Amino acid sequence: MFTFIDSKADLEFLNSELLSKEFVGVDTEFRRTNKNNMRLGLLQINDTEEIYLVDTVIINNPKDECSFLFSNSVIKVFHSCKEDIEAVYAWTGRFIKNIFDTQIANEFLGGDFSESYQSLVRNKLGISINKNETRSNWLRRPLTDSQLHYAASDVEFLTEIYKDQSESLTQQNKINWLNEEIQFLTAKILNPQLEFEGISNNLTKKEEMNLLNKFNELVISISQKNNVNPTLFFSKKIQKEFLRIVLSKGIDVGLNATTEWRSELIERPLKELLQDL
Repeated sequence: MFTFIDSKADLEFLNSELLSKEFVGVDTEFRRTNKNNMRLGLLQINDTEEIYLVDTVIINNPKDECSFLFSNSVIKVFHSCKEDIEAVYAWTGRFIKNIFDTQIANEFLGGDFSESYQSLVRNKLGISINKNETRSNWLRRPLTDSQLHYAASDVEFLTEIYKDQSESLTQQNKINWLNEEIQFLTAKILNPQLEFEGISNNLTKKEEMNLLNKFNELVISISQKNNVNPTLFFSKKIQKEFLRIVLSKGIDVGLNATTEWRSELIERPLKELLQDL
């Protein structure tokens, strides 16, 4: 069902094969003790023909042995990639390139916000995945058979879902939107943004709530029209932060602080909304 990789020589050989692939499914298992302390325990890879489990505890300080992760020619398919990006960075000191995220893709296709991999596989493929090892200690060795089979199942269906989602995103002209969102997410990991508590000191609480309600209605309307999950488009928390920037620094600054696809959808209706202030 899977091949276990626990030496740099074997990883280097696998890497040379993966570099020739158009896309591969990837997942990680890690241990995090606090925000700034993360260790990668296992790297799972599905190349559509076989699943590989890479022991990242035994194989430390990898260099070119895993260069497929940083290749622009190989698409790395993850589900909810944020912590995977951080875990791989903790192992390699480098950020993954050319990511496709099935969770975000699902949201761009009108699906639920932050839908789990288990739920997505069940809803799209009718297959149930056992998640009993979710809270395992992935740094302890040896790993159990239950852990290994669980880890393999986490990448087993990624490439199948990717092919279906990629086709749908292409048909709806949203592939570039997804790529922008991944770049935006990675940039936020590199440079966390400060959170804003209020919209503007020039608005009363009543005016602020009225504006937030109108903007939220606008977000929902645009999301429905474009078949995009509204929380992905502008979550209520982000709505408040975005409007605070717009009112204090101007629409152009606010639009430049977000992605191009969001700006294209929100610019005109936002200007119309603010004309009434």
